[in-house]
Amino acid sequence: MTRFPTGRFNNARRAAVLAVLAGACGGSEPGVARGELIFDACSPCHGDDGAGKRELGAPAIAGGSGWYLTAQLLKFQSGARGYHHADAEGLRMRPMSRALFADKGDIESVVEYVVSLPIPDPPATAQGGNAQAGEAEYVQLCANCHGRDGRGVDLGVPELNAPSLLHLNDWYVESSLRKYRDGVRGVGDAAGATMRAPASGLTDERIRDVTAYVMTMQRLPRKIAAPPPPPLPPVDADPAILPEGVTVAMAQEGQEIFNGTRGICFTCHVREGRGGALAPSLADDEWLNIDGGYESIVSIVMTGVPEPVEYPGTMQPRAGMPLTDDEVRAVAAYVFTLSR
Repeated sequence: MTRFPTGRFNNARRAAVLAVLAGACGGSEPGVARGELIFDACSPCHGDDGAGKRELGAPAIAGGSGWYLTAQLLKFQSGARGYHHADAEGLRMRPMSRALFADKGDIESVVEYVVSLPIPDPPATAQGGNAQAGEAEYVQLCANCHGRDGRGVDLGVPELNAPSLLHLNDWYVESSLRKYRDGVRGVGDAAGATMRAPASGLTDERIRDVTAYVMTMQRLPRKIAAPPPPPLPPVDADPAILPEGVTVAMAQEGQEIFNGTRGICFTCHVREGRGGALAPSLADDEWLNIDGGYESIVSIVMTGVPEPVEYPGTMQPRAGMPLTDDEVRAVAAYVFTLSR
């Protein structure tokens, strides 16, 4: 099997790699064997073992979940990643991804092969960073999506899942957080927008702290997603306090949307609207942008909050999701009951 030496990734080498990839794509049925051939085009940057190469800015991909690797390749192909002039690594990856043909099984094959590789345990290389301070930051900003243990959260919807962090290089964690903060990454897709909110206010020091903490987490098992959250309690609302046209059934539907994958409101407001570092509590009678009336809640969910008053997390119209008007009104009904 052909392997390329480490070094400067110039145009000649890129052409050679693409030629290998093109040959691999036409020679076998989809599956691990085909994926191993295709991976010859990936190994010059990501390493034969998929453990990444810092000198090329290529992260560890062995140990990644199949859904995440697939989603990233599709984002590179579509331009949702690798679009920014300051993202040299992404710009390098984008044309490589476009040599893969989804209809021929190239993506599923190479992902299947990468998932089969032994999971690396990258050593800590970053300088500085206070892991104790980083733990506090992580719990407030990261744990709700990536899990308290960093193993990721699988909601069953690739666009909304959060990947494990436990196989990643520390330099890549730092680099990614800076890119999200600076708008170099995370523009144009729902998951990226969700990541940009907690990263937007991070200083370089805080990024180093979070990275230091991530590297201290228990590193096995890594491909097992964290257990699902406990069931939600029944909506306890007195029909007499509900506005005209609002029913308990609407509030119950809104509870599922708010705390699930249809609305993802919980990623900032936390489950059951308790509030966190990114967004305020909705379970009290204090309101920052509206008066708390039902129609004002409907309006703010519809239009979003592009410039938050006190919190770093911006709120997209309809939470950045394809919510119908009826679903928005159901979410508003649930939020209305939380503060009563």
